[in-house]
Amino acid sequence: MMGSALFRVTGALLLAGICLSPPAAAEPIQVTDLAGRVVEIDQPIERFVLSEGRYVSVLALLRPETPVEGLVGMMSPLWWTQPDLERQLFEKFPEARDIPLFASKSEHSVSVEKIIELKPQLAILGLSDHGPNARSAELIAQVEAAGVKIVFIDFRLDPLNNTIPSIELLGKLLGAEEQAARYIEFYRQRLAAIEKRIPEITHRPTVFLQVHPGRRDCCWAMAEGMLGPFLTFVGGRNIADELAPGPTSQHTEEYLLTENPDVWIGTASGTVEEFQEGQNVVALGVGMTRETAQQSLARYLSAPAFQAMGAVQNGRAHVIWHNFYNSPFNIVAVEAFAAWVQPELFGELDPDETMRTIFREFLPFDLNGTYTASIPNE
Repeated sequence: MMGSALFRVTGALLLAGICLSPPAAAEPIQVTDLAGRVVEIDQPIERFVLSEGRYVSVLALLRPETPVEGLVGMMSPLWWTQPDLERQLFEKFPEARDIPLFASKSEHSVSVEKIIELKPQLAILGLSDHGPNARSAELIAQVEAAGVKIVFIDFRLDPLNNTIPSIELLGKLLGAEEQAARYIEFYRQRLAAIEKRIPEITHRPTVFLQVHPGRRDCCWAMAEGMLGPFLTFVGGRNIADELAPGPTSQHTEEYLLTENPDVWIGTASGTVEEFQEGQNVVALGVGMTRETAQQSLARYLSAPAFQAMGAVQNGRAHVIWHNFYNSPFNIVAVEAFAAWVQPELFGELDPDETMRTIFREFLPFDLNGTYTASIPNE
């Protein structure tokens, strides 16, 4: 009896010892980032840094229960691009308030010393954004020399082709492959619904995609890169891309009047406060309603040069939230462009409902405000 009891106790202690032992580190994984670099990194990743604060929304998409877990530093705060999202982040995940910053708005402000002090295993950087990027050779060399691995993602330089691989890469690195797969399926389905009807296009309207209307002098356009390729994808002709290849280019009012594009689209970066103050910068986002967004757009387009454009006269002038240009939620912009450029084929699309669906099904936050608007067709 005693020997049997001793055996049971000993067995239980051995089992407890096995259960209480720290788990063995997983094998390193090898990934190829969006710069084509092969990176091998130990798992799990428990400490990492981000370049732009806007990428916190990607973390929330992939890990809605623990979006900032392991995030030990980032270049810029989330509030610069999404203040309402930052407010909700701080309310639901108070630990986010204490995440250190290692720069401000540009690559030149980055403190490599601060990054190294934070002791991350991994730095997640944009292929081409406002912070350190794939061309930052000196910074890359210094950070990697300190034992920090670097991977590049991209929602800005070539979002049409790089959004899904970026989500897939981050899902693998952060142990969120199932959630990444869910969003990728959502994204692909919506993209495919547009792509399958492209062969039906018989006419490609001309489009001018103007950046920051009212914030910059007239008229800066997106051309090759950012949201520009979406126009070609949905059946439009991006006139800025044809004239001056490159991410952005400046054009005169006379150019707009001469070209007289069939469709005019602005990327709005104004805020509700600027709208209420009477400023002539087109506003969308938090605090804006459908009515105030239309008023803001109409205010800007009341200038004689715009009033002479056929796109304004024919009710084909629209505006979209500027921050879709560097976001995994850019599928909303694809759908909006499709509905505006080829309304006969895609008029039934509802990009606003797509935005609501993303927040409802994938994010731990509430959606506030208005993110697209059109000039009333009177």
